[in-house]
Amino acid sequence: MNFEDIYNRYKQDVFQYLYSLTGARDEAEELLAETFFRAFVGFSTFRGEASVKTWLFAIARHMFYQHLSKEKKYVSVEETVLYQMCVQAGMVQPDVENESELAELVSRLLAQKDERSRTVFRMRLEGYSFKEIGEKVGISENSARVVEHRVRMYLQKELRKEGYGHE
Repeated sequence: MNFEDIYNRYKQDVFQYLYSLTGARDEAEELLAETFFRAFVGFSTFRGEASVKTWLFAIARHMFYQHLSKEKKYVSVEETVLYQMCVQAGMVQPDVENESELAELVSRLLAQKDERSRTVFRMRLEGYSFKEIGEKVGISENSARVVEHRVRMYLQKELRKEGYGHE
């Protein structure tokens, strides 16, 4: 598969991912261009350890982190991204007024889980398949599903207790 085929096949998926993180079409389009530029430059070094889509999403996520760090957010980039991913996954409703508070809360709640659970949950939010997660973490695909589900249910329960989640 040549790079033009990759671009045509994945540009919409990567755009939607970036749009879900930024919430702004212009920013998502700018980050999309930067993502595919970086992918093009690094295409010869792509090792194929993950799917092309996963590789592109990782580049897109990195570009988004860089974008956030340039904006000097008051909460950490990781907290903001985690919060945005939880919004994208439907775990919480977008709340611009309380975004930093919610980001910190989600981060604190997730920090209470063991390392494997945090890794599985974050990888899933980042777009990895359960098969890829299982291989990376050293568990079965079904175990990855169970771990992710339990963490999601825990976060939803705790966020509802704090008045942020939705039924």
